[in-house]
Amino acid sequence: MMERLSSAIQKKYSYLNISTAIIAIIAGLLAPSAVQILKPYMLPAVILMIWAMCTTMRFKEIALATKKVKQIFFGLLLNFGFMPLLCFFSALIFLSSNPTWAVGFILMGTVPTAGMSIVWTGLLKGDTPLALVIGALTMLLGIAVIPTLTALLAGVYVEINVLDLARTVILILAIPLTLGVVTRESMEKLTIPTKNLAILPSISALISLFLIFTMISVNISLLPPEANVILSLILPPLLVFSMGFAGIYMICSKLLNLPRKETIAIVYSSGMKHLPMAIGLAFASFGQMAALPIALSVPFQTTFASVYYRIFQKII
Repeated sequence: MMERLSSAIQKKYSYLNISTAIIAIIAGLLAPSAVQILKPYMLPAVILMIWAMCTTMRFKEIALATKKVKQIFFGLLLNFGFMPLLCFFSALIFLSSNPTWAVGFILMGTVPTAGMSIVWTGLLKGDTPLALVIGALTMLLGIAVIPTLTALLAGVYVEINVLDLARTVILILAIPLTLGVVTRESMEKLTIPTKNLAILPSISALISLFLIFTMISVNISLLPPEANVILSLILPPLLVFSMGFAGIYMICSKLLNLPRKETIAIVYSSGMKHLPMAIGLAFASFGQMAALPIALSVPFQTTFASVYYRIFQKII
């Protein structure tokens, strides 16, 4: 029963994302005061979500794909180079009139890959170990990369306290990541059955939906009514995720001539950003308004992830 439920959540996750975003918009517009009660639960939810996803990792599994140095290098470069620059130039073009929105959107480009990128890779029978290694490394490197890149790219907009941002990353990333891996390793060493851990990634996905609902519903009432302002918030994620997925796909399949499985792994582990984490970081570091452009990016990331899911299904 639990396995079927977990499988259903994973397979329908893109539809759940879009549905959650639509419901959140409606709830935020109709009951802007009521949804505010969810805000205090965001930080604990982020920590629990990341811990649950990280219980899927084993140190020995992470070591399996470490010999694929070229693939890992380009996966990290695309994640922490290509995507942040796309976010930076998009913010420069469309959000420069609002520094808080700009810094939030730029921060989004610097966060690690989404945990569900491993699920997308697995469903497409891609190189899951490679996606796992890239994902794990982006999480580990994110502790230093997120505050550094955000300071470099967004420093022209707001003054950034790198130490405070680093502390936030440690709280919602380093600690739950370590505890997640240690949880699984400890259970295996003590010969405790780990089959119940299989449901945790789906629980992580559901927590992610809670965060998406909360951030969209809490922030949607702050959206100015002017059509040109709304357009300026919608265009950046449309540009970033359309060019991001397309660019990474072309680099992997055409420039590097990687096989289908490795291309799938890098496309999803580099093109998909951990938006709930970005929302949590933006909210904790820069305030509520900084999370608005990230919250509005959710349906765009999901849409383009789904588009390339169909593309990869047709590639044998």
